[in-house]
Amino acid sequence: MHKDGRFQALLANDPVPMDLTEIARESNYQMPGICTRLGVSERHLRRLFVDGLGIAPKDWLKQLRMVAARHMLRSGVSVKEAAFELGFTNSKMFARDFVAFYGVRPTEFQRQEVARIQRIL
Repeated sequence: MHKDGRFQALLANDPVPMDLTEIARESNYQMPGICTRLGVSERHLRRLFVDGLGIAPKDWLKQLRMVAARHMLRSGVSVKEAAFELGFTNSKMFARDFVAFYGVRPTEFQRQEVARIQRIL
């Protein structure tokens, strides 16, 4: 279910919709945790995502993590801390994914953001 720009899940045994972004965050952006929380297999979750949203859940998670990374880095969180908070095994893996997604290293992104903010002020 899509509501107000957020993805929500309705489970048969729980009438209150659950925010998938929050579930992803609580599950450290890992598929097994999300599937456990929703009570579905990875295969079934993939079918639901692809049929309903046109995107694989792993791709959705990657996008979600990168948006969260951008916000964390903008707020001054260190690259190492952001990597840990977003469930990466190390900062090198985080940097690799960040570069692939945004085309710039996380440290360079932070420098650019600081410079941009200083120009505004």
